[in-house]
Amino acid sequence: MSEQIDRTRTGNMVIQVVNSQRQPVSGVEVKLEQVAHEFEFGTALSTQMFAQGANLNDQAQYFNLSRQLFNGTVHENALKWYATEEQQGHVNYVDADRILSWSEVHSLPLRGHTLFWEVEKWNQPWLKSLSKQELQLAVERRATEICDRYRGRIHEYDVLNEMLHGDFFRRRLGEDIVKTMFERCHAADPNAVLYVNDYDILNGKRLDDYVQQIRSLLMQGVPLGGIGIQAHILRENITPAQIQYSLDTLAQFNLPIKITEFSTLANTEQEQAEILLNLYQIAFAHPMVKGILMWGFCQKAHWVPQAAIFDKNFQPKLAAKVYQELVFRRWWTRSNGITNQNGQFSTPAFFGQYQVTVKGWNWSKTRSFLFQSQINQSRVLTLVLS
Repeated sequence: MSEQIDRTRTGNMVIQVVNSQRQPVSGVEVKLEQVAHEFEFGTALSTQMFAQGANLNDQAQYFNLSRQLFNGTVHENALKWYATEEQQGHVNYVDADRILSWSEVHSLPLRGHTLFWEVEKWNQPWLKSLSKQELQLAVERRATEICDRYRGRIHEYDVLNEMLHGDFFRRRLGEDIVKTMFERCHAADPNAVLYVNDYDILNGKRLDDYVQQIRSLLMQGVPLGGIGIQAHILRENITPAQIQYSLDTLAQFNLPIKITEFSTLANTEQEQAEILLNLYQIAFAHPMVKGILMWGFCQKAHWVPQAAIFDKNFQPKLAAKVYQELVFRRWWTRSNGITNQNGQFSTPAFFGQYQVTVKGWNWSKTRSFLFQSQINQSRVLTLVLS
């Protein structure tokens, strides 16, 4: 597994140090420190923790952990239709905006979840009472309004959630409504990546159905840009082999895959930690997987409190310690050395954001830069000492 992770998530980084005449400078110290991963290790953000009346101590700890542990975020509930328009015509983005603004301040890219939800019980009574024509217009308005409102700020969306488990919109408006939803979103923000999102995938129960659904959408010309896999493993035995098979099966579409909603409830802390370890290792090793987002992380703000990896006092459970060990130690690059006769220092490094410091006798120079997988597996960074 570690060899596959190295092949998928690391490249060879070369720091080239030259003087103002572009001649190599040998014998100087180079210190390389990773700042963040390219791979998205994210979390859902709870509306209640951002509310004006939230407990200030809880809020402070929640915010600190969110910043320290994750490099991406997603609205847990604040962007869902029932949250933004509980009463018809009274549209309110205050909670969604507050979470987005906080994420932006802390350089945490935020996913938009979810524009529409196929499971009937999660749709508001007023929505269910609309005529076919009124519902069609309401759907088109929401798709356009949200993707236009957040254009350039939210870069990906779950468009229609859980199509394998509900058919509220398709039953009322016909199968073509799916294409309409995606096309309206794409027209309002052509750069946003549009995802499907569903569960019972890793356990294989609906994997074949998901493959057929995705294939059908692509054949219809739906602007589908990514595949979302929920991973709420709640006292369910899913083997590493099943996870691997599901990811390999969905990789056939050559679309980015994300584990969009991860949580795990187990009988013991040890078991919970092992499930997290297996899922994160397999997903991080898979070249088509671009991120894993926990569906909450602390017991004070979690849809299944016992599934949180931090307890009610914000203390780490064993699963949290395993997560930190993986993301910030085992899969983290810290390296230093001396430039050779060609003025170079090279090292394998995980893709992500970096800070490099070059030191001489009485001077030092620091630069920040991105080491990106798409650009080149090997990157030469030239530092000019003037």
